[in-house]
Amino acid sequence: MTTDPLPVSYFTRLDAEECWALLAEGDVGRIAWLAPDGISVVPVNYHLVERSIVFHTSEESFLARLAERTEVAFQVDEIDPETATGWSVLVRGESGPADRQVSSVSWLDGTVGLAITAASIAGRVVSGQKK
Repeated sequence: MTTDPLPVSYFTRLDAEECWALLAEGDVGRIAWLAPDGISVVPVNYHLVERSIVFHTSEESFLARLAERTEVAFQVDEIDPETATGWSVLVRGESGPADRQVSSVSWLDGTVGLAITAASIAGRVVSGQKK
């Protein structure tokens, strides 16, 4: 009995400039950090200000705690599940307060501005399935 091989996806690394360009095009990403009650991952809408990822939240939000310097990861991706093509970018760095002069579009009535300063950035392209 012969079985067809499973489809294989191929990945290609992106350089830092390509990663920053893709982040600049995005609107929504996921921020992850180790909270007191365990690892937390939540989506936020954001924009880039130079090389900082900026988003706003309300004072009552648990995200507001990230105004204190905290190690975080931030991921943005766009992947088509039908064709297995797309990209993913991961930023590792530190959260803290955003410059008060910076505004952003927020899903919440955000009064607390947060910024992620990157320590590293990496990404890859998913190039589809081999048939």
